[in-house]
Amino acid sequence: METNSLLSPEALLAFDALARLGSFTAAADHLGCAKSRVSVLVRELERELGTVLVLRTTRRVALTEAGERLARHARVLRETLERARPDVQAAQDCVSGPLQISATASVSQFLLPPLLAELAVQLPQLEIRLEVENRLQDLVADGIDFCIRTRRVHDEALVARLVGFAGEALYASPAYLARHGTPESLCDLVCHRALIDDEVDACDPHWRLTRQGETCRSALNVALNCNHGSVLAGAAVAGQGITLLPQYCSAPHVARGELVRVLPEWSGEQWPIYLVYPYRQPQPRKYQAFIEFFLPRLTQSLEMSAAVAGLTELAGTNEKAAL
Repeated sequence: METNSLLSPEALLAFDALARLGSFTAAADHLGCAKSRVSVLVRELERELGTVLVLRTTRRVALTEAGERLARHARVLRETLERARPDVQAAQDCVSGPLQISATASVSQFLLPPLLAELAVQLPQLEIRLEVENRLQDLVADGIDFCIRTRRVHDEALVARLVGFAGEALYASPAYLARHGTPESLCDLVCHRALIDDEVDACDPHWRLTRQGETCRSALNVALNCNHGSVLAGAAVAGQGITLLPQYCSAPHVARGELVRVLPEWSGEQWPIYLVYPYRQPQPRKYQAFIEFFLPRLTQSLEMSAAVAGLTELAGTNEKAAL
């Protein structure tokens, strides 16, 4: 008698058919196999369990006490398998259940809140979890359904849908400019307090700015170095200096008159923004519904924020990305 191995699912299903239908012939017809095959599978169970499961006579098949007990387990297996297909198909077809999204801190703060609020109204059965993370994540290992990535996708195995483009420009508060004057050229920037992202080289702090195809380096007098766009924006609003921000960080403050663009003929980097997700085919309906909802609205948000922030050089690029 074997005690450490699992019983054969095929043998258990054959035994379930025999227990329900009462004969080897009927069980074989139900399973679409030879009568001898059912007999072999039942004997296999008896050998593995070390007991007699079926009493065979010329007229009928009767289950022993051990057979009755095994029949209950075999029935549970059959019923579980019968539920498996519709259960999986329901998950594939319905627009409900958990959905995990990941995005950087700035994108999460400035772009996603109104979209997620509308998503909750349009697709109320989805259970959204937003993970705010600046580090590069492994979507499959971390169980993330969708990730918003900027600049690069980093993994060719992932599906990347272009959402649109972001761009940087210089901003300061009206109060700061009233106290310290408004720069009239790039050379003037070194005389001002610079609020910089921590990606700027600390040994040679400078901004790379572009005007009509011309790119120049601007030396900086660093007053604050931070890796969070909202902190830089907040410091600029508080009158602490001039900062370089993407349009989605600056737009709300520009709209309220808290920030104005500095040296508007100059701009910083421009980069693509992608909606990234693991390849799935066929794609569950809830993922299709999320993509159909999210992509055009995020593209529109980028376009609107560029217009509000005064980045006319981005005008129309995000609409084209959506096509």
